[in-house]
Amino acid sequence: MSGFVAGALVAHPPILLTEVGGAQSERVRATADAMRELDAILSAVDAALAVVVSPHSPSSMTSLPVRRSAHAAGDLARFRAPQIRVEAEVDVRLAAALVVDGRRAGFPLTWAEETELDHGVVVPLHSLARTMANKRCIFLGVSGWPLYRFVEFGAWLQGRLGDRSAILIASGDLSHRLTPDAPYGFRPQGPVFDRLVIDALRARAWEQIEALDPDLVEEAGECGLRPLAILLGAGRAANMNSRVLSYEGPFGVGYPVVAFTASAAPTKVLLDVQTLGRHAIDTYLRTRRLIEPPEPIPVELQAPSAVFVTLRKDGELRGCVGSLRPTEATAAHELIRYAVASAVRDPRFDPVRLDEVSALMIKVQLLDPPEPVTDIGGLDPHTYGIIVRRGDRQALLLPGIDGIETPEQQVLAACQKAGIDRYAPLQLERFRARTLA
Repeated sequence: MSGFVAGALVAHPPILLTEVGGAQSERVRATADAMRELDAILSAVDAALAVVVSPHSPSSMTSLPVRRSAHAAGDLARFRAPQIRVEAEVDVRLAAALVVDGRRAGFPLTWAEETELDHGVVVPLHSLARTMANKRCIFLGVSGWPLYRFVEFGAWLQGRLGDRSAILIASGDLSHRLTPDAPYGFRPQGPVFDRLVIDALRARAWEQIEALDPDLVEEAGECGLRPLAILLGAGRAANMNSRVLSYEGPFGVGYPVVAFTASAAPTKVLLDVQTLGRHAIDTYLRTRRLIEPPEPIPVELQAPSAVFVTLRKDGELRGCVGSLRPTEATAAHELIRYAVASAVRDPRFDPVRLDEVSALMIKVQLLDPPEPVTDIGGLDPHTYGIIVRRGDRQALLLPGIDGIETPEQQVLAACQKAGIDRYAPLQLERFRARTLA
């Protein structure tokens, strides 16, 4: 096999590393766990070359920069962690050939100014230590090319490598505007952008990413789309598949970890929500322990997600508990935790008894990240759930509740649930929910 034999889209938040983030690094545990899994996947691939693309490396509006020095190094001193340092050897002969051949092929490549490696390189290479051991590297920046040119460049690069086996690391975060406390503030396009990209990567519908509305991309405030586009072009030419190992956004920035491999597309794993939920509850009632998810985890439950679990017995509500934001590494773990919580921690009901478990009907809903709403006209109780806040009081209502037909009814019901005066100043958020069959 020649050319790219594997690759990855990797987030690069310095806070991922405890030397930078300290206790806050625990909030990106899913990303850290996924990076370890990715390191195991990529280190098992036979490749002596790594091509690394970072949006924070030297860039140009018209040309794509290539690092030319034989030795490259960088650290996280600007993030108060100078001890986090990586060093790499550059394949200078291949770098020179790429610049010449790229220009001949219509891709203007240029030599990058000599600087230390940026955090978009340092964080992934430090996290993928086994993968990067004994590899020579090619380091690329980005340019002002239109998106389709990056895709075409990736396909060209795959062919140009000939009989060289390589991995391609596309470093980049998704939207920086997911929440009001995000680095660049909130834009409703941020969560939409991330959802479209992650869903397309899960489904290998890469053409949906390549066709994204430029205005949506601009408002999302991302930094990873151009490196990803190179990876998509190369991945398609190499007949790769994409697998989302994790996605989360606890600081208002979307952090993806996605493996690209040349293996056959994974067989779809079917999930029996009823059996899994009842098994989780039954086991907890007998042992006071949470079960582990079945392996392999179904693709729709691999990423972190807020989850609500509703229990009914003989058609009557028996418990309903969930999370506003992800608390576990995967939605599968979240499902198990809140199936149990619905059974034993809903204060409206007595705990479920063992003899009731077999009679339970279980509904699981995955919640998309909430987005602020400034006008009640932006609500639709059939499409969106709602979160109402005032001070330290809050309440959540799921979409599609019987008897709630209008936004006003939805807001009133949420206020009553939280003990909030309907006519007091409110903070409103809406969210979509997907029901697992």
